[in-house]
Amino acid sequence: MQKDIDHLRAYTKFLDREQSKMKPAKYEFHEQPFDRLLLTTSPLYRKSRQHYLGLAGAQAFPTFQSAPRALSSDKLLSPVIHYSPIESEYIWVARAENRFQKKRENDDALVSLRNCVTNVFHEQNHRLLWHYLPPAPAKSAELRRYLNFAESLVIAMDMAQADELGPWMAEKLHRVGVAYDLGSTLRQEGLSRRHYRNYLHAAQDATYLLLELYEPKKIIQALKWIYPMMEMFAERAARRAITLDHAFVTNTNLMWQRKHSRIIHKTLGGKAPLVLARDPFDNRQQYLFCEKWLDLWKL
Repeated sequence: MQKDIDHLRAYTKFLDREQSKMKPAKYEFHEQPFDRLLLTTSPLYRKSRQHYLGLAGAQAFPTFQSAPRALSSDKLLSPVIHYSPIESEYIWVARAENRFQKKRENDDALVSLRNCVTNVFHEQNHRLLWHYLPPAPAKSAELRRYLNFAESLVIAMDMAQADELGPWMAEKLHRVGVAYDLGSTLRQEGLSRRHYRNYLHAAQDATYLLLELYEPKKIIQALKWIYPMMEMFAERAARRAITLDHAFVTNTNLMWQRKHSRIIHKTLGGKAPLVLARDPFDNRQQYLFCEKWLDLWKL
């Protein structure tokens, strides 16, 4: 635990030093931790911000909130993003400049702030998807599949952005709370654009199956079967997907869907809804929508 806190402190200070060298960026969210750094270094992050700000009603509203509060809220369905404006305090505590507190108290304050960081990239991409996908179906099982598919598309973009950053930087941004994925070396391995896109398809498929509560071992086997021409990369995609936080998969995600079913129907429902096949191996619709989603990002 202390080692994790020491890493959190070191990475926060490192990212602050890197960001301090950068000029203010267009579309910055004031006091969102390391927003300038990500807008400067990540083209995908910039595209997400630009696409998001083009939506009707898009607005970033600074609201101090913990991660559990944010994860349980129905605000995900609104075009307005609420984020914790804590960057200055976060960096100040990481530097341990408060001489009136003991180290243990300072460590506790740093961890508490870390638990209030908002991942605005993930939040923006959810809002984009509500406009991108057809309306949600009404039946509970169909709605569950719809929402899990949407989540899998957003998580695929978390992976793509972390790959763009590379694991060295992605890990630091993940530790401080503004990235959800640790990244991989795939972008440095000489894959063609099509081959990397196929990998993202496989990662999205595996994530969807995980959210549908299939066993991880079966997901790895299934991905090899679904993508026989890229067996090694399909397995890598599956193994990466099944590292998704277990508590989120088995508890948080399902509770959110049940808690907000009424407002989900009201906000996302409509004529000609997207009804995904009950058979998880029939992924034709998912593939087509994922392909269009990746087109949006020019991946």
